Amino acid sequence: MNYPASARFQIKKISLAILAGVSFAGIEARSNDIADSESCESIEPMGNQVQASALGNELEIISWNIQKTSNLDWQSDLASLTDSANLVFIQEAVLEADYSASIPADTHREFAPGYRRGEMQTGVMTVSESSPTVTCDLSISEPWLRRPKATSISQYNLHERDENLLVINLHAVNFAFGTKSYHKQLTALDEYLEAHSGPVIFAGDLNTWSKRRLNLVDDFMTRHGLTPVTFEPDYRSKVFGKALDHIYIRGMETQFAETIKVDSSDHNPLRVRLRLL
Repeated sequence: MNYPASARFQIKKISLAILAGVSFAGIEARSNDIADSESCESIEPMGNQVQASALGNELEIISWNIQKTSNLDWQSDLASLTDSANLVFIQEAVLEADYSASIPADTHREFAPGYRRGEMQTGVMTVSESSPTVTCDLSISEPWLRRPKATSISQYNLHERDENLLVINLHAVNFAFGTKSYHKQLTALDEYLEAHSGPVIFAGDLNTWSKRRLNLVDDFMTRHGLTPVTFEPDYRSKVFGKALDHIYIRGMETQFAETIKVDSSDHNPLRVRLRLL
């Protein structure tokens, strides 16, 4: 049966509630069934397909879990969101989907693969108006479902600045009874954040549906000098009353932030305008 997005989100909440009340011995050990991966490369701009200019001092950011492009109107909603955006963080992106009507052709798309089902490859996609100079793709297996969750790391030149912008797009481990894999996914980013002295944008679906998970994220972000973008009114999708989607920043300030209600996904997109300090 093809449920609407709102109904599917309620089913997801019920499923999580069931999972939260059940325990299985050794469930975290299943993460060894799929090897974690890491791949980094330098990128050179390719002709006129991607603007070679650096990113500016003011940036409009979109972060959205697109729910595998499985609902009606995702293309038109994505098109309206990306119309003026400099950086777009998409979680549960589908590599094979048709983005021609939604994402400008002269942008760079960096895709980090996660879960594959048949011919459908999902993951996180970072869309930018300028080509990154370095990209890294990370994945970690989700213990219960034994499916990989992806993280994309990109670095961009900044206009008239010696420092670079570090961008992290993460879809966090969800179905796990402990926080071992969740913690491992976060701490895999320690070396990148510690080595980078410039501004940072960290965004994505962090699946912070428990106090313990949220505390881990808060401690991690504080340790690396990242502060959360706040939303008022806050229409972020929630499980157990806790927001799942977040944007954290370092070396930047928020000029404007909003959450946008949509029916084309079980997550509402975040739109933020930032300025470099």
